[in-house]
Amino acid sequence: MSGVPGRDVLIALVRGEGVTALGGVSDAVVAYGRGPSPDDRLRDGDEEGSIEDHRAAHASGRGSEAALAYGAGTDPELVVDRLLALGELARETGLLRAVCPVPGEGDDRRPGSWGVEDLGVVRAARAALPGDVRVRPHWRRLGPAACQVAVAFGADEWQLPDDDRSDPNHLATAVGARAVER
Repeated sequence: MSGVPGRDVLIALVRGEGVTALGGVSDAVVAYGRGPSPDDRLRDGDEEGSIEDHRAAHASGRGSEAALAYGAGTDPELVVDRLLALGELARETGLLRAVCPVPGEGDDRRPGSWGVEDLGVVRAARAALPGDVRVRPHWRRLGPAACQVAVAFGADEWQLPDDDRSDPNHLATAVGARAVER
């Protein structure tokens, strides 16, 4: 796992501690699409699927997209353990296509997540995963503005819902990045 920060560093990021932008957004490219991808890859959706299910999909030659639950009701250590396991799987198989951090729903006592925590999880995912695995923040739960800012923390893909009329080119250009439809 050379180049991957230690578990304690990743846990701090997931907790929102010491979160900093990556810098260099001016040369960042953000891939985007509307609606689900048109291929047959395994997709967790908003709920985490098992690493074993992803491994089985990869063994059959199918790519996959993994959810990464975090925020309210989720232990940061478990978030990092899943993230490290996904990174290891990606390096082994080369078929993990994207990791999609999904904040918890929350309740009256605590919202699902808070801004710095959202960005810290994106930053931790980018640090722990190989560069060819996309980091895709959850558009519906975070909204266009947070997904836009997440580019500075390592997000490199947006999945806009079909009914969302946001202009990805405008959002990317506003932060000095370039949007490319996939």
